[in-house]
Amino acid sequence: MAEINITNAKTAWVTPLVYSIILIIAGIGMIVFKSEALRWILIITGVLTVIGNAIELVVIMQKKILPVVPIIGIVIGVLLILLPGLMADIAIILLGVFLIIYGVLNVIGSIMNGDGTIALVLGVLIGVLAVVAGIYTLFNINDTKDVVMIIVGAITVVIGAINAIGAVKLYRQYH
Repeated sequence: MAEINITNAKTAWVTPLVYSIILIIAGIGMIVFKSEALRWILIITGVLTVIGNAIELVVIMQKKILPVVPIIGIVIGVLLILLPGLMADIAIILLGVFLIIYGVLNVIGSIMNGDGTIALVLGVLIGVLAVVAGIYTLFNINDTKDVVMIIVGAITVVIGAINAIGAVKLYRQYH
């Protein structure tokens, strides 16, 4: 049987707690500094995208394969770094278009497959709400970016809080 290292177990709660604190601070930062946080998230994503795709490009070039995907990835990464505002706008526009398409398909699918049940009503209602949200998104891009950052920030804070609870449970288990 594997032995449990008590010394490591007694400090195992520290890393999850630090991680939790970082998540909570990052989430609050996203909520408070919506536009700036989004800008930095996109720039960091761009840097990581360029690095990851550059590595993939080197690997693919050794195999003498046409490196289409890594080149596209590098271009997108550079655009994220240089034009984070424009890329955020494009992402929000795509979100709005997706919501409209999803909503229309949901309404059509619910009507075609519904038999007068609550599923029909809910399907149509959700579809209509998605279309309305998509239209609102397309006409209020900046507000939508703020709402998205608030939602992502709140989710990040909740994840951090859940991890903190786990860290406290780990601490109590060995102390």
